[in-house]
Amino acid sequence: MDDSLMESQINSEIPTSKTSESNKPKKSFSDWLSEFSDIIGFLEYLKIIPEEAVKVDAAMTQLSQSSDASASELSAYFEQAANSAQKYGISISDLIGITAKWSRMGYGLPDANALAEAAALYSHITGMDISASNEALVSTVQGLRLEAGEVRQLLDMLSKAGNDLSLDPAGIGKALQESAGSFRASDTGLTEAVALTAGADSILQDPSAVADLWNAVEAHIYGARQELEAAGTETGEMLGSTAQLRDLVQELTGFDIMAGSDGTQLKDLYSIIVGIGKEWQDLSASEQGGLLDALAGSQEDALGSVLDNVSMIQNAYESVEKSSGSALKAQEKYEQGIQYSLSRLLASFQEFADTLAGDGLLKGIVDFGNGTVNVLDFVTDKLGALGTLGTIGGAVAGAKGAGLT
Repeated sequence: MDDSLMESQINSEIPTSKTSESNKPKKSFSDWLSEFSDIIGFLEYLKIIPEEAVKVDAAMTQLSQSSDASASELSAYFEQAANSAQKYGISISDLIGITAKWSRMGYGLPDANALAEAAALYSHITGMDISASNEALVSTVQGLRLEAGEVRQLLDMLSKAGNDLSLDPAGIGKALQESAGSFRASDTGLTEAVALTAGADSILQDPSAVADLWNAVEAHIYGARQELEAAGTETGEMLGSTAQLRDLVQELTGFDIMAGSDGTQLKDLYSIIVGIGKEWQDLSASEQGGLLDALAGSQEDALGSVLDNVSMIQNAYESVEKSSGSALKAQEKYEQGIQYSLSRLLASFQEFADTLAGDGLLKGIVDFGNGTVNVLDFVTDKLGALGTLGTIGGAVAGAKGAGLT
């Protein structure tokens, strides 16, 4: 065979680089569009980094203005808030903002933080958003004059009563919030107040009606004592009113509404209701009617329903008395949902944004007016084309999937 012919045949069988390139699959327009969208999405989420950092900074500014904590204490608190936000599934900025609100009410930083965490826990128990749950908690704490350390006990009770009695914890909380002043005026303890509220709600199925009932009953039973204390020397007629109520209840039921024989101290509201309720079925209809009018006035029908089913009040008491740890169990159930994961992701994203701000990297990201290339150059230069940049990409991708916009 001719040498030139053989060389020509061999060359025709060996693919050239040009031929090799032509054999590669060509990218379709949709492939290019997908890659371009990923880049644009990455850049868009770089834009929200400053926004989240500003939210955290604004919340910390509010806290520093409302608290007398030192700079070092605030710095240590931020680390704690970041961990708490992850634990309870809430944004860092929301948790710090709620802490600032409690701080403005006069609570020290440790108590304010504990109450903010309680508000987050309460929101998961009731399904309310964090702002609404905190407002409800503020009203209840102030109405009952609870110490910060008692609030977790309250949340345990609401969660346990709601679970055991098939009630909405938010409804129990609402009724308790609206009648808190009456329970405080009647020297009714927290356990007893929650039992009266939850027990009555299981009977009436209306939180507002429950609050109206206990407010009316407190006014009829304890109004005379309050007026007596306020009136000073003019006590004769009002003392007689309290004594007459005592005589009426004791004559019909054999139960004494007074704690002492001298007739100067009324029993708490729970004790009075349960004490009368135990003897209720032995009264005639006319006796029941007269007693209801004296004890509740316009709310006599509601009180009659409660006294007819006083065992529900007692069952509620037994439930809330053994409620320790119930709120955290409710939190564990909340953690199984997707919203918990999304909220934790937002907390991580905010902590990352705050870190960028603290390291001085955020300033280079804030201004997008110089073009996307400059932004990528800046990030690559500061963090490296791989490594940390890949971490950011993962965080941004996660944020995008979570809908953080």
